[in-house]
Amino acid sequence: MNKDFQDYIDGIVDSIGVVGKKRKRIKEDLYVSLIEKQQITGENDPYILLGDPEEIAEEFRENLEVRQNTRNCWWYGRRYKYGYEYVSKAKIFGIPLVHVNTKPLGIAKGIFSFGSVAIGLVSLGGVSIGVLSFGGISLAILMAIGGAAFSGMLSIGGFSVAYVASLGGAAIAKHIALGGYARADIAIGGVAKGIVAIFNQHGTGEYMFKMPVNSNEVITAIKQVYPNIGKLLLEFIRNFL
Repeated sequence: MNKDFQDYIDGIVDSIGVVGKKRKRIKEDLYVSLIEKQQITGENDPYILLGDPEEIAEEFRENLEVRQNTRNCWWYGRRYKYGYEYVSKAKIFGIPLVHVNTKPLGIAKGIFSFGSVAIGLVSLGGVSIGVLSFGGISLAILMAIGGAAFSGMLSIGGFSVAYVASLGGAAIAKHIALGGYARADIAIGGVAKGIVAIFNQHGTGEYMFKMPVNSNEVITAIKQVYPNIGKLLLEFIRNFL
């Protein structure tokens, strides 16, 4: 049985609220109905083949005189238990444009993904992985924002690690870090460790500056380390100082 059919059928029988042999018989009947419809129409979407799952479940409940199982609900045609799931029909290169999955330990995979675990181009979740990522634990290629954030370009978070730039309570990066604890070539923070270290409490580096500082002196030191650094980035650092 393919996964779409299985999820569709499981959603119906869960909503009906039956168990044992009766549950098994209903699942078999639904599967046979789907296969018959599929062979006639060539359609693979169970929602098109048989229709609204909740309406089907309601018919079974009436015939079986079963009370509705309120622990299971429906969200845009997708079943959820203690959460919900939505998968858009629109896809890009076979990947759903939007996937939402808030079930416990549910995984959302889409261009835009939202869930307990989210994987996508833009992802938001408890654990989030993507090009742009936002979450409790966030991993990204370009930008990560989260309690713990890890990125190739920019990360912002309580604990923040990135290759280019990092901002956070504890910030670690190759090039620029700003935070309570900062470690990078250019480090700015309460405790700063780097080639250029601008600090409030303690600093370690080749060029060290205790705040308040003369911004021109800091910029001169940074140019010694990064002679080709961009003007916009220098202005950002100057304004931050």
